[in-house]
Amino acid sequence: MYSTTSLPAHGIKTNPTRKNPRYLSYRKRDRHHYPASDSLHPASDSLHPTFDSPHPARHVPRQLNACKRSIMGNSPSVTCRQKWFLFAIFSAVIGLMVDQSGSTFPGVQGGTVEEFYHHWVSRNEPSLRGAQANDFYHERVRSSGYIPVEVLVDALTVSINVNGKEVVRQHNETMRIGIKYYTTAHRGVHLAVLHPHSGALMLYTFFRTSQPRATVGLVNTLKSIQPGRILVFAAPGDWRQYLDDETSDFLIKFLKGWWVGDVCYGEMFVAVLTVGGPLWAEGVTEIKNHTQSTSSPLWLAAEVPRGPKDSGCAWYRDPKMHSRVRFCETYEGYGALCDCRTLDPISPTAAPPLETKEQIPVVIVTARKQYKVLKQLRQLWSQAGGGTTPILLSVDGWQKEARDFAGVMGLPAVFHQNPASVGAKIRINEHIKFSIFHAFRSFPKADKIIVLEDDLILSPDFIKYFHQTAPLLDADDSIFCINAYNYNSFPPTAVDTSRLYREHTLPAYGWMVTRRWSMEVLPHWPTVHYDVDWDWYIREMEMRGRIIITPQVSRTKHDGNGGVHVGGFEQATYMDRRAFNTDPNAVVDISYLTHDAHEAFLEKEFATATVLVIDEHPCRKEYVPKHKVGSFVIYYYAEAEKDKHKAYFTLAWCFGGYERGKMEHYHMMHSLGYYGNNVYLIACPGSLYCKLSKEEYNGLVYFGSQQDTIITKEYLSPVLDNRTRMILHYRQPPVSPLEEFVLENYIDFIPNYKMVQIGEDGYEPNQ
Repeated sequence: MYSTTSLPAHGIKTNPTRKNPRYLSYRKRDRHHYPASDSLHPASDSLHPTFDSPHPARHVPRQLNACKRSIMGNSPSVTCRQKWFLFAIFSAVIGLMVDQSGSTFPGVQGGTVEEFYHHWVSRNEPSLRGAQANDFYHERVRSSGYIPVEVLVDALTVSINVNGKEVVRQHNETMRIGIKYYTTAHRGVHLAVLHPHSGALMLYTFFRTSQPRATVGLVNTLKSIQPGRILVFAAPGDWRQYLDDETSDFLIKFLKGWWVGDVCYGEMFVAVLTVGGPLWAEGVTEIKNHTQSTSSPLWLAAEVPRGPKDSGCAWYRDPKMHSRVRFCETYEGYGALCDCRTLDPISPTAAPPLETKEQIPVVIVTARKQYKVLKQLRQLWSQAGGGTTPILLSVDGWQKEARDFAGVMGLPAVFHQNPASVGAKIRINEHIKFSIFHAFRSFPKADKIIVLEDDLILSPDFIKYFHQTAPLLDADDSIFCINAYNYNSFPPTAVDTSRLYREHTLPAYGWMVTRRWSMEVLPHWPTVHYDVDWDWYIREMEMRGRIIITPQVSRTKHDGNGGVHVGGFEQATYMDRRAFNTDPNAVVDISYLTHDAHEAFLEKEFATATVLVIDEHPCRKEYVPKHKVGSFVIYYYAEAEKDKHKAYFTLAWCFGGYERGKMEHYHMMHSLGYYGNNVYLIACPGSLYCKLSKEEYNGLVYFGSQQDTIITKEYLSPVLDNRTRMILHYRQPPVSPLEEFVLENYIDFIPNYKMVQIGEDGYEPNQ
């Protein structure tokens, strides 16, 4: 019951000549359709006041609508009938839809509430999904004009976060160096390349700059990054040990930073920049106390302005380049392949023709170095025969980048689900076996294949060399395989590109085998539980007196950056010094390399050779002229390949051979091409070709004293030390605040480091 008591209208302005528009509209509408009738309103005005009441707020909230009044007895209007008709049609349609959908509702077709609820939940309704804090953060970041980057480096950790997500992490991992030494695995320089628009990780790589030679790979990688990419440069601890002045100047210019050239030993450094653009942030932690080994951790945060979605290169608009465009916008480090300025015309059709008797496929053994595979493809497709040589990419483990790279290059690829753990020695064993097996399986008509590791540089006659030597595998069963590499191939000993050797050595760095070889050797391959190096195992267990053909001048060159198996020291001191053929027209002589022909050749050589008697240290006296004269024989004392006698060490170094091991020999006879002269080092009594009696040893055989070994080290050490020299910056107390601010309070220290030391066995390399 509504009250009829009048209420004062406090603060309400009224106009007796103007009605409230809201109520006026209601009244006009009601009057238009439903004229006033006393029969419809039997109650008094106190119960049903009119719109003219001075207190409209006390009216009934709404007059009964037309349809409701019609139900209460009023004649229905045309509009109401239409509404009822539409409502009936709508109900019928909904009923049919429910029936056809087969959905179960409570009370319909026997369905239960629980059944309907679980059906509803199973649809994974988007409006019911939960979210984490990072989801809101990422949504905010994606809609902003900046990409947040956070970097943490300390004595054990490297962590890089982009858009609130950790994309790189190395923490408390160890790495073995040498036989019995370990170090933290993250020592060196970490590079992370990000897409300028999305912030996606395009490249992550790591260089062990705590070892020599790694800086070469660092500089080459930085040069291969396309302008406009975001680069994170993170370096913990002792990363500057082997940065020479040239590398340091390059980093100062490339990073455009203040402090990268003045970071000292043990200090952390981080830079975030746009390649070819501005440096957004740079940080370094300074060692305050010079007795500290490492500085405090460094955390650096930067907001990088978001760039365009793609590089906008002119060749991006070519429909034929669609797959390469997608590849170049996803991955980095491929240099000219993704260069925006010019379209890289890399193609096998550019290779000159080569007349061959058979096809010899190449299987490239790789894991995560497709940028090095690209370099090999350039070398293969620019030399004679490269365009018609089938190539198979054998990838250790699954890698999307390798799959996409193979697609862009038009290469078939196989992926190895390797049972061995990552970094283990046996993992390489398993992958070499896998690669050989699938190479012959992929090319069923091929009788021979070439096995090629991805970290090799190829000579311009690489394919031609193997086609010239392939007939030897058909003609002589005593030949195990054919190598493109020679461990004794140093500049003084490697001159004649036509000269080949028969040797008991290792299959290494580019080698060719037959299908019959794979059927014989692969079933006896070292098992996954046998922790050995596959090449040494094959040499000791499967060669059984057979030999390997090697060139005097190598056709491959190892190009490592301080890895686990070939460290920076070995790469800098030996791998980089070895000779390498650069003549694309080189022709080899195979006429004397079958077993019988070779024996006849050696007999003739020994008959005309000059026998040299070493009566003075061979590094101090010139026994063989440094121009081509003829053949020479030197007898030295050795009983077996792995004995501890010191004579070979001195002779090998003084005549330009590989003094660290005797494994490259033919029945304990080593062949060196010293300045074009054939020098044969024959072990007595270990070699079949030592025809001397015991009585003749004192006059003709060189024994090599301990004093000779010390003298040899004096000649050897400077050559190796110059390639591994450290230049350390050590922080000192500052003279002034300005000197400390610009980080110039340091001194250069060059340790008196020796690569070799004399031991009981002649010499041992320092770790």
